[in-house]
This record gives sequence, structure tokens and C-alpha cells, in this order.
Amino acid sequence: MKSGPSDAPEAQRPANVWSVSWRFLKRARRYVPRILATMLVVLVASGAKTTQAALVKPVIDSFSKDEAAKEADRGRAAPEEASRGPGGWVRGLLAGLKEWVRKTFSPAEWDIRVISAIAIGLAIVMFFFGTLRDYLTNYLTNRVVADLRNDVAEHLSYLPLRYHYDRKSGDLVSRVTNDVAVTESAANFYFDDMIVHPVMILSATTAAFLTNWRLALGAVAFFPVYAFVLGRMGRRMRKARKRSLEHLGDMTGTMVQTFGGIKVVKAFNMEAAQVAEFREHNESYFRKLMGALRRKALGENSSQLFMGLALAVVLVGGYELMSRRAMTAGDMANFGLFVAMINSSVRELSKSYNRLVEASTGCERVFELLDQPRETQHETGEELRRVEGLEVRGVSFAYDGTFVLQDINLKARPGEVIAVVGRSGAGKTTLVDLLCRFYDPQKGEIAVNGADLRRVRRSSLLSRVAVVTQETFLFNATMGENIRYGRRGAAAAEVEAAAKAAHIHEFITSLDRGYDTPVGERGAKLSGGQRQRVAIARAILRDPDLLILDEATSALDSESEQAVQAALQNLIRADHRITFVIAHRLSTVRNADRILVLDEGRLVEEGSHEALLGLGGAYASLYRTQFTE
Repeated sequence: MKSGPSDAPEAQRPANVWSVSWRFLKRARRYVPRILATMLVVLVASGAKTTQAALVKPVIDSFSKDEAAKEADRGRAAPEEASRGPGGWVRGLLAGLKEWVRKTFSPAEWDIRVISAIAIGLAIVMFFFGTLRDYLTNYLTNRVVADLRNDVAEHLSYLPLRYHYDRKSGDLVSRVTNDVAVTESAANFYFDDMIVHPVMILSATTAAFLTNWRLALGAVAFFPVYAFVLGRMGRRMRKARKRSLEHLGDMTGTMVQTFGGIKVVKAFNMEAAQVAEFREHNESYFRKLMGALRRKALGENSSQLFMGLALAVVLVGGYELMSRRAMTAGDMANFGLFVAMINSSVRELSKSYNRLVEASTGCERVFELLDQPRETQHETGEELRRVEGLEVRGVSFAYDGTFVLQDINLKARPGEVIAVVGRSGAGKTTLVDLLCRFYDPQKGEIAVNGADLRRVRRSSLLSRVAVVTQETFLFNATMGENIRYGRRGAAAAEVEAAAKAAHIHEFITSLDRGYDTPVGERGAKLSGGQRQRVAIARAILRDPDLLILDEATSALDSESEQAVQAALQNLIRADHRITFVIAHRLSTVRNADRILVLDEGRLVEEGSHEALLGLGGAYASLYRTQFTE
């Protein structure tokens, strides 16, 4: 049960943060109008915040004005009043308008009442646009992640059976749950932080340059160096984070196996061994995670060093400029606020970038899964109305280069019951998997109604097929819902009729909640025979043209088997139905019209029960072995 990270090969490709980012952003193309609207809202909110910070300058500078200069201004206004003559009132009106414009649009002339009114107005703007910004960015983040989760679930459903058989279920569960959840950090970076903080940095940097471009140039000179250092740290952290997610997948796989097979675990007294295996994977995950988090902490806090250098430049340069009266106290205060705003946004952006680096490893694993080729070829082709005949012509099939079926030929007509027998590994289940087109043969062809099965859309084919497998699977739903899985739109009376035919109706009605009784995870609340009969009822309800019974009565006791066999006779003997019965117990296939005997992937014998016994070959050998035992 123990295995290391990623025991199945994936479609690997060189990946980094930027290639993953590009693939992630392509998924948001349908939301471009909303992204543009978000950027506009962020621009207004950031501009209002920067303008609000700029109000500090007129407040401070107003206390530094020379009162004597004010008196001189008032003294100069008096002669102007006295000198008015004809037409003087016009000049006075224009002068007053000019003074109003100067005081209104020149921050140096604002008094505290004007500044307070502007501050309140900006606060209202920030409240409205800030709320709208948060809603829009959260919508984009969660919408893209929800779309990705839907796409992963859909893509997994349409991947070939071989892909699912070759992968650990725990790893697939981890990718759908843990890895997709991790991508939320990437979405948050792209559609929140990457919009909000760059706009804020641009707004504050522009204001700083307008205040004093020389001082601003010295303050922002350290940012490119910081970005370079952060990128180098991010690459190392991404590798460490990917290894931690691989161990997380192993840990999830151990949990899935333990809880899925809890009865076996307890029966063999293996609780301690399973806990030890889980603990080992958990400790490996912890060590790899801490390595990634150590690099993350170093990257995030290195911003303090560069911001400290920038602050030193601002303090020294600002003091020098103020001493030469090239900069006022209000300018210096404004500049300090702008640098603080830049510092805050850069720090948040660096944290978000580190979260992106972490998330990129989860994105890689999700995209690796999405890169697996889907069975799209199975969903093209003709519509199948009925199955009026089936023919297998020279079919051979191999798993990973090893042939499990070789040169199989057979014909089946509606109304026939064909049994397929042979030792374990002879290829019986593979043959019926090909009939359902879960796989396509490498050689030969399977024809339905005279046409190659590859020309028929598989969903159309499977709508005419019902399968009862050896490993009965029931969903964690009610009795009625599990039977109705055979035909979702079936009426209650039809469900009950199918249950009666499968000899499970009386048991269901004896339960307190009847057909609304939950069956538990994988039908855990039912016995093996009860689960099997529910599955048979599901197949009866579907009323298929092609019925496949893969050890359908293997889990039944003798009494139940006799009852279900009687019900199955009415099902399989329908004139329009072809039935394939796979069985190890040869007593269940005596009444088949034909028996196919497979041996090491080859069809070695074919005929009725009596005829094959008379041959004294492979079938007779199997029969004697079972009844001797």
C-alpha cells in the first residue's frame, strides 16, 4: 500500500510562474469587460486615497505662512478699492473672480474648512469605490476558481479508464481538492493584488515625482533590485512547494485507502501500520512545507531592508532640500506619506507574489491533469437507436504492449444469451469493456448493426447498455435514487416494478423510510446480496438492448441466487436484448445459448454447455475442476 510521490507518469513540460500565469489568465478571457471595469474602479479609489494623503501639505503649510505677508496682501487691496472710477466695478469683479479661482484651485490657499470638506468628500468616494472594488475583485477571484474546479471535475470524468486505473485515487482527490484550493491564491494575485497594488504604487509614485522628482528618483531606485531578489527566491520556493504537494497527495491517498478499506484494516489488525504510514507521509509533507515557508518568510521580509534604504534616502535628501528651502515642511510630510503608501503596497505585493509562487505548483499539477487527452473521439459519430446485431471481427487488444485479447471473432443477435468463461486473466472483462467502447481495439473492429463501433457516439451506445459488475457500486444516496440511476426520469411505479423483478422490493418496504432509506457510502448499510440486487434492479429499469452481467450473482447466497436468477431469466430472454454473462461459477451459465471459452486472450472453444462438455477440452477441464472442489 505504500508508495512514493507520483508513481504514475504525467505529461510533463518545463513550467515556471510566468507560463503557469499565462495559462491561468487565458481562462479569464471571458471576463475581460469585468476586469476592465475593476481596473477603472481601482483607479478612482487609488486616486482618491492619494489625493486624501496630499491634503496634509496645505494644512502644515498654512501654519508656516508669514502673517506679515497676509497683512501686506490686505493692505494692497485697500487702495484698489479707493481707486475705483468709471468701469472700476468691472475690474473689481474680475479681480475677485480671479482671487476666488486662485484660492479654490490652489491648495496653498485652502483654509481648514475647505480641507475638511474635501477630506469628507474623498472619504465618501473611497467608501463607495472601495466597496465596489472589493466586490469586483472577490467576484473575479472566486469565479475563475469555480470555473477551474468545474473544468477539472468534467475533465476527469472524460479521461480514459486506463488513466484512472494507472493513478492513485488519493492523488486525483488531492488535485481536485487541495491543488484547486491552492489556485485561489493565484487567482487572488491576478484579479485582486495585481490590479489594486500596482495602481496604488503608480498613483503614489506619480504624486511623489510631482512633489520632488529628484527625491522620488532616489527613493524608488531600490525597487528593481528588490524585484530581482524576490524572483530568485520565488523559483526556489516553487520547487520546494511542489515537492510538498506531492507528499500531500500521498498522505491523502493513505487516508482514502484506510477509510475505504476500514473493515479490512481492522480485520487484519493493521490500524497501527496505517497510522504509521500516514504519519510518515505527514512528516515528509511538513518538512517540505517548512522549507517552502522558510523561503517565503525570507522573501516577504526582505522588503523591510530595501524600504529602510529608501527611507534613509528620503530623510537625508528631504532634510537637505528643506535646509535650502527647496522643499516646504508640507511637501516633506506629503512625500513621506507617499513613500509609506508605496512601501505598504510593495510589501503586500511581495507577500502576494510569494503566495502566487506557492500556488503555481498547485496550478502546474492541475494543468498537468487538464493536459491529459480526453476521449473526445468517443463523443463524435452517429446516433444509435437500437442494437440490432453485434459482431467482433479479428479483435486484438493490448495493455502497455502486452496483448490480453488476440484475434477474437464472434457474432451476437438480439435474444441471445452468450456466456464468457475462462480462468482469471483470460480477458473476459476486457472483452465486454471493448463492447462498451471503454477502449478501442488496436487490431480488428467491433461492428454494431453492421457499422464500425468507432463511428457511433459512445454516449449514444451506452444509453442502450446496462452493466452489472462483479464489484457492485452504490452511491451514497437513497434506495430509490440508486435504482433510478438506471433511468433518471423513471416514475415511482417503474422503480418499484424493477425492484420487485430483482427481489429487493420486500426488503426495501420493510425499512422505516422505504425507498427513501440511505444506503451509506458504497452501500455500506446493506449486505453484499442486497447491494447486488439493487444493482440488478438498476439494470432492469434501464431496459437495455445490450446487457452485461459481470459476475452479477457472485455475492448472493444460494436462496437469493435462485430468486434473482428467476428474475434475470425474464430480463435476459427479451427478444430485443443481447446478453453477455461473465461467470467463474459455471453452474450459472449452463442455460446460455452459447458459451465462449477464453484462454490467455484467445477464443479456444465455443458452443453449448453439453457440446463443450462432450469435447473434453478447456471447458470440460474447468467444469470438472469446479465440481471436484
